[in-house]
Amino acid sequence: MRILLKFILWIIAILIVLIALLEVTGNGHIVSGLRFTYLIGRSGPEIDDRNFFPFDTIATGTPQPWAKSRHYGKLALENEQVRTLAQWHTVGFVVIKDDSLLFEEYFNGWCDDSVSNSFSMAKSWVSVLTGIALKEGKITDLHTPVGRYLPEFDAADPCHKDITLWNLLTMSTGLDWSESGANPFSDNAKGYYGQDVRNLAMDQPCREAPGKEFDYISGSTQIMADVLQKLYGTPLNKLVEEKLWKPLGAEHTAYWGKDRKDGDFKAFCCLYATARDFARIGQLWLDSGEWDGTRLVPLEYWKQSITPAALTDDGQPNQRYGYYWWLGSLDGQPFYYCRGFRGEYTVVLPQERLVMVRTGMIHEDRTPGLVPEDVLAYVAIARKLAASVSSY
Repeated sequence: MRILLKFILWIIAILIVLIALLEVTGNGHIVSGLRFTYLIGRSGPEIDDRNFFPFDTIATGTPQPWAKSRHYGKLALENEQVRTLAQWHTVGFVVIKDDSLLFEEYFNGWCDDSVSNSFSMAKSWVSVLTGIALKEGKITDLHTPVGRYLPEFDAADPCHKDITLWNLLTMSTGLDWSESGANPFSDNAKGYYGQDVRNLAMDQPCREAPGKEFDYISGSTQIMADVLQKLYGTPLNKLVEEKLWKPLGAEHTAYWGKDRKDGDFKAFCCLYATARDFARIGQLWLDSGEWDGTRLVPLEYWKQSITPAALTDDGQPNQRYGYYWWLGSLDGQPFYYCRGFRGEYTVVLPQERLVMVRTGMIHEDRTPGLVPEDVLAYVAIARKLAASVSSY
C-alpha cells in the first residue's frame, strides 16, 4: 500500500512539474488542449466544441427564413454523391439557388438548427465588418497603419509601424505567426486553447517586410477584429449582431468563442452558427455587398475583396486570396469562398447564382492546385443538383 501511495505521489509531483514547465515556457495552453482533445478521445479541434470554451451570443432580430425553391424537397443525392459527402464526414450540405433554398441534407444526427464551428470561415465575416466600417466612415483608408488605431501594437515591436489594415486583410503583414492546425506548440494552438489571444497576436515579431508576400496567418484577423472593436467601442459579438446577424435576417442564435470568460474573442475562428445562416454571407457577397436592395459595404471594397491582392505567393503572383476571401475558377469562371479548418466552406458561384455551404469533420489535405480537391467535389454536387431542375 505504501509503495502504491509513493508511486501516486511521484506521478502527481511529475505532473505538477510538467505543468509548471509548460507555464514557464509559455505553453500553458497544452493542458487545456489535452483536456479537450486526447483525454476525451479527440485528436484536435472539432466543430461541436462550443461548450468547451466561454462564448457570447449573437442574437437574432426579425428572422428572414430562406424562400424555398419550388423544387425544394423534390431532389435527392445520388449514391456516389452520398459517398463523396460521407468520405469527408459531412454533417451539413446546403444549396441556395437564385436567392432560394434549393436543397439541404444533414447527416450523423445534425439538423437545420445545429450550430457548427466556422473555424477560419469567421475571417470572411470580419472582412465584411471591415467593409461596413468603410461605408460608415469609421475607416477612411485601408492603407492606414494599424498603430493609428492601436498604439499598443506599435509599442509591442518597432517593426509593426509599417503594417497597415490592407496588410492585415490580405495576409501580408510579414509577422512571424506559426500557422498550423496540427502542431500543439503553434500559435494557432496557443490562440485556440490559450487564455490570452489578444496579446499573442499583438506581440508577434516580424519575419519580413509587410506588403510583399501572401503568408496566411490567423493573427492578422485577430488584430483586424481588435481594430474594429476599438473603432466602434463595441465587442465583436455585438458588432456582428448589429451589423450583420439582424440585418441579414439570421434565423438562429449564433455564438462567438472567447479565450476566457471575461477575456477576448477568438476572432480568427470560432463563430458557431447553422449552415443556413452561414449561407447568408454567401448571398450577401453574391449580390455584391447588398441585402434586399440595401448596400452594406462599398461596391469598390466588395470588388477588391474578391480580386487577388497584388502580392507574390511562393514566388508566383497571388491568385488565390483577396480580403479574407479565398478565390478560384471553374470552367473559366471565377468563384470565391470562405474556408475553415475542418472543411467548413461557404462557396459563391456568381455566374450560376449559386451559394453552397458545407460543414463537416474532415477536409482534403491534398491541394495540388489553387483550390482544395474537396471544394471542387462539393461544388460539383451543388452544380449538378441545380442543373437537374432546369429540365423541370
